[in-house]
Order: sequence, then C-alpha cells, then structure tokens
Amino acid sequence: MSYFRRNEGTILFVFAIIGFIAFYCINYYIRRCRDRDVAEDTAEAELSPRRAQRGLDAESIESFPSFIYTEARGIEPGIGELECVVCLNEFRDNETLRLVPPCVHVFHADCVDIWLSYRSTCPICRTDVVPLSSLIHL
Repeated sequence: MSYFRRNEGTILFVFAIIGFIAFYCINYYIRRCRDRDVAEDTAEAELSPRRAQRGLDAESIESFPSFIYTEARGIEPGIGELECVVCLNEFRDNETLRLVPPCVHVFHADCVDIWLSYRSTCPICRTDVVPLSSLIHL
C-alpha cells in the first residue's frame, strides 16, 4: 500500500482547511474594501452642503412644551416615565423637561433637543414628531 493511499483522508483534510482559510481571507478582504468604500461615501455625504436635514430646527424644538419636574410631578407627565431614555438618568427636582407631541413622551429638555436636532422621531416610539407651529397652520 502506498503512502498516499494510507494518508488520503489526512491529505484531503489539510486541503479542506487550506481552502477554508483562503476563502475566509478573500471574504474578509472583500468586506473590508466594501466597508471602506461605504465609509468614504458616508463621510462625503455628511460633509455635503446638499444633504437634506433630517432633524428639526431650533425654533420647532423650542415650540414643544417644557416644564420643571418639581411642578409636574403630581400630574405624572407623559406616560409616567421616571428617567430620560436619551441619557438614562432619572428626573430630578428643578430639571427642565420637554414633552414631545404627538406621543406625549417626556425627556430632559437638553437631551431631547439634541436628539431632535438630528432626528425627527421620538426616541422611545419612533413616531414622527410634528412641530406645534405646523399644527397651528393646518
């Protein structure tokens, strides 16, 4: 019996392992090149002056009702949240909170102002947030 006949299974196993490693390396290289291209396109899109604004302007955000937590604690603002889901800190006395229509969720004013300047949805339920000024004109 020849040497190759006795070790045929081992030789096939080694070739399978080499093939798997080669496939993995090629796949990794292709993904890395594709991700780099996507990252470059994204960076260009963020710097582009023609990029559509996704968030709300400061005037619209300021039109949402705001109040002090101490004053509203008795009426349970929103759906009774005890913490801001944007920063994950509990509401404390004398902090300014902002109510987001139409879903009536409540957040720290500073946290939700930043959120809404980049996105026009509620951080909790992802409902489209409509500025109160546009509701008045309807």
